Amino acid sequence: MFRYAELHCHTNFSFLDGASHPEQLVARAAELGYTALAVTDHDGFRGAVKVHQAARAIGMPVVYGTEVGMEREGEDVSPSGRDTCYGIRDTDEAKPRLSPDTGYGIRDTDEAKPRPRRGRIRRMHGAKPVTKPATEHLVLLAPDPAGYAAISRFVTRGQYRGEKDRPVYAFDELADASRHGGLVALTGCRQGAMPRAAQAGDLAGALAAGDRLRELFPGRLYVELWHHGMPEDDIRNEVLAEAAARLRLPTVATNNVHYAFRHDADLSEVLAAVGGRRDLDTADGFRPATDERHLRSPEEMARRFARYPGAVARAADLGEALAFDLDLLAPQLPDFPMPGAFTTEDEYLRHLVLTGAREVYPGEGPGGVDPQAAARLDHELGVIAELGFAGFFLVAWDIVRFARSQDIYCQIRGSGADSAVCRCIGLTRVDPIRLHLPFERFLSQERGRPPDIDIDFEAERREEVIQYCYRRYGRER
Repeated sequence: MFRYAELHCHTNFSFLDGASHPEQLVARAAELGYTALAVTDHDGFRGAVKVHQAARAIGMPVVYGTEVGMEREGEDVSPSGRDTCYGIRDTDEAKPRLSPDTGYGIRDTDEAKPRPRRGRIRRMHGAKPVTKPATEHLVLLAPDPAGYAAISRFVTRGQYRGEKDRPVYAFDELADASRHGGLVALTGCRQGAMPRAAQAGDLAGALAAGDRLRELFPGRLYVELWHHGMPEDDIRNEVLAEAAARLRLPTVATNNVHYAFRHDADLSEVLAAVGGRRDLDTADGFRPATDERHLRSPEEMARRFARYPGAVARAADLGEALAFDLDLLAPQLPDFPMPGAFTTEDEYLRHLVLTGAREVYPGEGPGGVDPQAAARLDHELGVIAELGFAGFFLVAWDIVRFARSQDIYCQIRGSGADSAVCRCIGLTRVDPIRLHLPFERFLSQERGRPPDIDIDFEAERREEVIQYCYRRYGRER
C-alpha cells in the first residue's frame, strides 16, 4: 500500500488561482487516504481556519504553509534600501504626536478639520493589479506553532513593504524567519528559481539557485518534483533530480494542486482568465494546458514518480512530521501600558470594574456595590485572572474608549453580553445579571479559550482606529 501527503496545495483563498474550497480539498485528501495535506496559499494563511475546522471534524492531519514570491537576484528590498516596511520613511515628520492627556494621536489640523461624513463614501482599496513583477516562488512550511508565527511575521513585513496584492519580501528577513522558526522549504513551482533554470536545461543555474536556498534552509530544503503530463515536465524533473543529487538534497513529489477534482479544471481556467482580465479565448495562451492539477491518489503518484525512488514516500513522511493542531496557537496580546501605581493587569482591570460597578450596580454592599453583583463580579474576575485574560479586556476597553472619544461609531457584539465585567467597563449595555445570562457561555475554565468580544467600527473611519493601535501597541503586535 502506497503512502502520500500533498505538500503543495492552493485553496480558493489563493484568489483567482485556487478553485476549490478548503472543505472540498480536506474531504478529498481524507478520501484518498493521505497521511497529511499541506495548505500553501499565496502570501499568507487566509484559508487556515477553514482548513483546520474541516480537518478537525474528520481527523485529517494538516501542514500549514504559504507560497511566496521572492525578488529576483539583484533587487534591493532590504528595509534600508526602500521606504520602511510600513510604507513611510522613518523621518520625524512621519511620526505622529501623542496627546499628553489621553495618549491618542493628534495632528496640528485636528481642531480645524471638519468631521467626515458618515458611511462609506469612497473606495477603500485600489484595483487588483493585472501584471506583477517577476518573482522567484518558494513554498514555506511551518513545523510547529513557532514556525507558523515566524512565517506570519515574515509575510506581514512583506505585505507592509509592498502594496495591494504585491508583497515585497527581503532575503535577510527570510533567513531570520527560517532560523527562528525552523522552517522547511520546497523549491516551488515553475516560477521558482531552481525549477525555472531546470526548465531551460540549465543545470549550472539550478545548482546555483539550490545552493543559495540550501544556505537559507540548512537541512530543511527539499527539491520539489511534479508532473502534469506535459512534455516539458520530464526535462525539468531530470535536471532537478540531478541537481538534488549533486547538492545532496532530498526530493519530494507534489502535484502543485489547484483544485480537488479533475473536473474542476474548467473553473480554474475561468478564474485565471478573470485574474488576467482576459476572455477565455485570449487566456488560452496563458493558462496551463493541463487538467492534472488535482488531488491524486497515492497509487497514481507512485506510478508517476517511479523514476525517482523515495520522492513519494518522503512526501508522506514529511507531511506526517510537520502536521500540528492549530488549536495549539494562542494570540499573544501586547502588554497593556499600566497607569499610575498599578503593577498588574488584573489589578487595573479590577479597579476599572469596581469603579464602573458603583454606577451600574449601586447598592449597600462593600464599596457601594450591590452584594449580588459584587459576588458575580468576583467570580468573573477570578476566572479572568486564572486564565490570564485581563490584558484582553483592557485592550478591548482601550480601543473602544479611543473610538468613542473620537466620535467613531462602534458596536460590540458576540457573547460579551454575558459578562458583567464587560458591562462595568462600558463595553456593553446589556445587564447579564438581571437577564440571568450565564458567564460560562462567554468564558470558562473548561473552555480555556480567549473570550469572544467582536467590535465593529464604521468603515470610513476604521483606519483611524487601526493607526491608534499601531501607535499605542506597536505596528507588529
